[in-house]
Amino acid sequence: MKTIRDAFEAQAARTPDAAAVRAVRTYTYRELSARAVALGEEILAHTRPGSLVALDATGPAGGALGILAAAGIGCAVLPLNRESPPAHRERVLANARPSLVLRETSECVFAVEPVAAAGRPVVPREPVMADIAYVMYTSGSTGLPKGVMVPHTALLDRLAGLASTPGLAAGEVMVAATALSFDISMAEMLLPLTVGASFLAVPDDVRFDPYLFQEFVDEHAPQVMQATPSFWRMLLAAEWQGATGARLWCGGEALTPELARRLLPRGAELWNLYGPTEATIWATAARVEEPDVISLGSPLDGSGLYLAAVDDSGTTHLGETVTEPGTAGEIVLSGAGIALGYLDRDDLTAERFPTGGTAGAGGRLYRTGDRGRYRADGSLEFLGRLDDQIKLRGHRIELGEIEAVLEEHPDITAAVAVLRDADRPEHASITAHVTARREGVSDKALRTWLRERLPAGHCPSRIVVRGTLPRTTAGKIDRVLLAAE
Repeated sequence: MKTIRDAFEAQAARTPDAAAVRAVRTYTYRELSARAVALGEEILAHTRPGSLVALDATGPAGGALGILAAAGIGCAVLPLNRESPPAHRERVLANARPSLVLRETSECVFAVEPVAAAGRPVVPREPVMADIAYVMYTSGSTGLPKGVMVPHTALLDRLAGLASTPGLAAGEVMVAATALSFDISMAEMLLPLTVGASFLAVPDDVRFDPYLFQEFVDEHAPQVMQATPSFWRMLLAAEWQGATGARLWCGGEALTPELARRLLPRGAELWNLYGPTEATIWATAARVEEPDVISLGSPLDGSGLYLAAVDDSGTTHLGETVTEPGTAGEIVLSGAGIALGYLDRDDLTAERFPTGGTAGAGGRLYRTGDRGRYRADGSLEFLGRLDDQIKLRGHRIELGEIEAVLEEHPDITAAVAVLRDADRPEHASITAHVTARREGVSDKALRTWLRERLPAGHCPSRIVVRGTLPRTTAGKIDRVLLAAE
């Protein structure tokens, strides 16, 4: 079976002296290959092929090295989140049961450590993960994190699709600014290494400071920058002037028309990318040329997509395909880029990764839980989560619609609508959290704005103007935290 290490080594043979990683220092393909061999030998001194290895890297340079080293000896990696609370980290380690922790002590230098959770050693799982590239943990609806198993076949298929669309060419530079525990970081680190490009590692102090980030980008002039809408908004709030020579990739959350309008003149191209962790990084891409019409675009090469019918009770019928413009359905993905399922969660895997022929596709599918609909022109419109279409006091309400209307207000830079007390229907209500370009924006003025544009039953009962919106370590808005406030 071909692995990400094989794809990298093939490129290293073609361009051994080209720059591969631009971090504290620059590493050529030849040097990165040699370091991956050495680190792989160190790992094998402590565990067997097929093991799961926890990767605690300080940045993308070490992250890429750890992934390549593990792949070369038939091991899978578990990227750890350095910014997560200790209790969450321990739950992940206890559930994943890796055989060891690779801890980066300085750039691309690692120490091998035993695994412990809650002060007790963790019993490693059996070494049966030779086909897996990485296990990425995502939030679970029950509050327990779940590990998505991504095989090398899915990773390589997805990287090949991204190399074509939106595209990355040999010699180009892609910014790597995303935390290793967020799967879009895999595109930033690994896509360049398969096409003869390089990635530019953004230091932590720069990543969290929009002014330093702007200076960093201006200095290095990369060709590709990838970020979530939340990150782009943070830059824009700091009056970011853009990177006119860069192609801007935006994904992880819905790209709104207002955000697209502001980003379009700040880059050479703007791309809207869509795809859950379970579909390996991204599954679709669309170049944005008109901000008022945001589309999910087309599936990447090797991927498939169809809309499954959803009835009035919210039940999805996988065997019924929705093609009529204006009719919403659940987005179902297929193709080689689909993950194998959830680690030790056969029940959840069976529910979210159905197999067999359907009206829209065959093989292993992934039910995204996202809603979409086709427009009259054939473009695919994202409508939010199935559970974001709420029913409140008899009204069917799209939380995304409230957010989009608020973001059209000239003083609002970002908006999030959440349902509070969802488990107590008689007390349930909508709260909107917004950030503003100036001080003094009143909730009364925003209510008036909404009442003029939305039905009364769709208007939030409360609007909170904040300095910033809380974000998860993946760079997305922390909706769970906002709903609990």
